[in-house]
Amino acid sequence: MKLQEALRKVIRQFGVSVIQEKRLMPFLSDYKAFEDYPAVKDVMRAIATGDYGKELCRTAGESNAEYLRFAGSLKKSLVRDRNFKQELADYAVDSISFALGLVSSVTEPDDHGYEAVQKSSGWQGNLGIQGGGNASVSSKGRQEPSPLTQGGGAARGRSGSVRDACPDGAVPHCRIYRGNDLTAAFESGEFSECVADGTFRGIYPGDYITRKVSVYGADGVAGTYTVRFIIADLDIALSRELKTHHAVIVPETPPFETYMNPTIIKNGYYAVSYMSRTVMPAFAQGLAAAFGPSHLMSFSADGQSCKCRLMTLSMVFGEALPDGWVWDPIDRDYCLGRGQLAAFRLNPDLRGRNMRYWVSDALSSRLYTYVHFMSVHYSGGIHVGLHDTPEHPSGVRPFALLV
Repeated sequence: MKLQEALRKVIRQFGVSVIQEKRLMPFLSDYKAFEDYPAVKDVMRAIATGDYGKELCRTAGESNAEYLRFAGSLKKSLVRDRNFKQELADYAVDSISFALGLVSSVTEPDDHGYEAVQKSSGWQGNLGIQGGGNASVSSKGRQEPSPLTQGGGAARGRSGSVRDACPDGAVPHCRIYRGNDLTAAFESGEFSECVADGTFRGIYPGDYITRKVSVYGADGVAGTYTVRFIIADLDIALSRELKTHHAVIVPETPPFETYMNPTIIKNGYYAVSYMSRTVMPAFAQGLAAAFGPSHLMSFSADGQSCKCRLMTLSMVFGEALPDGWVWDPIDRDYCLGRGQLAAFRLNPDLRGRNMRYWVSDALSSRLYTYVHFMSVHYSGGIHVGLHDTPEHPSGVRPFALLV
């Protein structure tokens, strides 16, 4: 299969964010996308594993003009900075543009060899992008390594990391999915400083903080879980309902399962459920102990103040529900707005792969005698389903606001 056709299939299945992921290469190999032009594999690997792919995803989310401008500069950069052959760089980038529907044709190279780098350069090195490190200036004026730029995450380019080229603020940062471990930055206090001033320097969707959380059950026994909390979005309700800058955190996977209600109920919905009245307060106590009470922001939902809550279907999927579901029979929950969280938009796999968890929306009582709450589960594809709650426990995956 031609590279551009294979890319189109992969992007349609996994979303545009797959361009910036290492798994792109095995997918393309499965489609035999490099059989005609073996050397282009090195070019595609450089794009998928470095800042190049992240910038392509970011600009694709802005506008066609911005994307095409960056695509043109990327071709030059691959030749100038990486010394790839021009026709291979052009073919790789144009194939991505074709897959995104932004160009109508692709000029294939004449080179059917295995060497991607121009021999005249003598350039040696691996396919990771080269470049300088990052530092922060302490209050004493000396430069120190910043925890917000250490650990796994975006590869660094010639002028620094992705974050160096990204303007401060929630909106530009929510165009990039990264994956850095920010645990040390949170523990040092630097994370909270960058949230409080609204710059969100070094903080992106997909980054995470790992904490041990103890949640007490109805029997008074605590379950203790090591949870990776993903940064899911930034300032989702600023100025509309909340006046303080904040990061939205969501467990990467549900730490445990329980019931929405011990018995089927006829009315009341989420606000009076066992989940809302018993499980969420217990989870909030665990979060307060793990992060510190001052780092959790209270917000209003269902007429009461809370510090964590189940996500809504809108937060996970936006307006496009999977599996043929439509909004008509569903009593939608509009907690903190209707928009999809950035991490789920940028990395669709985060929505449901290998997990099952409750959301706070329910089927309308106008159509059903009993209230059936909604769950998300993965079984060969991401689905939305119903559960008769007493018989079917499901995962608990609440969101909270971190300051």
